[in-house]
Amino acid sequence: VELDNFKSILNSYESPLAEVRIHFDLANKEKRIEELEREMEAPGFWDDTERSQKYMVELKSLKDDKETYEQLESQYEDIATLIEMGYE
Repeated sequence: VELDNFKSILNSYESPLAEVRIHFDLANKEKRIEELEREMEAPGFWDDTERSQKYMVELKSLKDDKETYEQLESQYEDIATLIEMGYE
């Protein structure tokens, strides 16, 4: 009975987790990360220190947001797995 309670509570977080993904706009952030990384590989990119620092700050911010969401999602999945293991 307790596991059913935990499962119900966990399921109530599925929608908010999806909203967080939308709020973080991860699809566009992932595209921007790819763009920035491609530009950083271009010859001469690092010659412009000011520009390269600006890109690095933006890239770090985007990756931090992505990592935060991925951690939330991973924790959600881990808890779901533990609940399923509890049933066994």
